[in-house]
Amino acid sequence: MQPGTFELLILVFIFLGLQAWWIIPIIIKNNKLNKRGKDLREEIKQLEKLYKK
Repeated sequence: MQPGTFELLILVFIFLGLQAWWIIPIIIKNNKLNKRGKDLREEIKQLEKLYKK
């Protein structure tokens, strides 16, 4: 192995860990908002059907 390869691997893993640290919560929050939006759209459709009758 070339000198510095181990340090480079450590830096890559640290970089990927930091990226995951802020991206994963954003993805989770986005999924929650999408699920809530779908639930609201379904509820709106049900209410529209109810009041159209």
